[in-house]
Amino acid sequence: MKLFKFHLITSLIFTALLAYSCQKSPGAKPGPGGVPSEQSIRKTVDQRFPFTPNQPFSATYICGRRNSNLIWHFRFGTNQNMQVLFTTDTYDDYAFNGSYTYQNDQLRLMMPGGPTMPFPQGLDEVSRVIMPQFGLIGGFSTDNMICICEGHDMNVQAPPVQIAHYDCPEINIQAATYEDNAVEFVLQSLPFNQTVNGSIFRHQDTYISGKTNPNIRRGYGIYRQDGDQFWATFSLFKDFVDFAGNQLPFAIQTSLPFDDFNLLSGRFGANDREVSIDQLSPETGPCRLE
Repeated sequence: MKLFKFHLITSLIFTALLAYSCQKSPGAKPGPGGVPSEQSIRKTVDQRFPFTPNQPFSATYICGRRNSNLIWHFRFGTNQNMQVLFTTDTYDDYAFNGSYTYQNDQLRLMMPGGPTMPFPQGLDEVSRVIMPQFGLIGGFSTDNMICICEGHDMNVQAPPVQIAHYDCPEINIQAATYEDNAVEFVLQSLPFNQTVNGSIFRHQDTYISGKTNPNIRRGYGIYRQDGDQFWATFSLFKDFVDFAGNQLPFAIQTSLPFDDFNLLSGRFGANDREVSIDQLSPETGPCRLE
């Protein structure tokens, strides 16, 4: 099963970010046989990766801006440099440099203006809401923008290859249905085909007898790794909307991408050529690198 690359992935994320989908999803729930619950995953991640505010950081965010149909990407570096990337409707890629500060629990984003700049009057915005999650800023908003973390450079380890695609065994096999999953680490989801460290993508197909096409669910997220163990979340956007409440700069609706598990946990094996995921029936065998 091959996963969607840049343009389809970013279109999917942008659709979710602006909440044009109102699909209902009950969210992850504890599974049988000792599958870790969402609560236990969050607790483990908080203990392994405590959040330290007001420090420079290295992470990438996908953003929606008021009165803009573009997909914006903001990359923050530990040297307090900031890069803004976007792709136009004609598929032209652009990148511009700015800077940021993170002090007194507030982000300040700055970029000079000019007739050829993305913000002709310049950019000088401060955060109104910051949500810590997975040991980093999981999402933030300004008066004009909502941003969700799509990757980071806080994992010491990395997959054996970029865009590491793992195909999983078929699970939940019944008389008339079965489920097929794949996960991909370190996506190529930025303009100029740049990769995003710390990112993860899950693709779930449910095949039903008598139907030509499967039911397809897709979700993007971030993951943290410690040794051979990892933890991933696909619920950052929904969590941020709930966290921010009525403080968001514009009204949005959202839902979770999966109706089974939106937080995953597991471990890498066989020199990172395999990954076993607790929530995807690991007893059937590991997901293997293709």
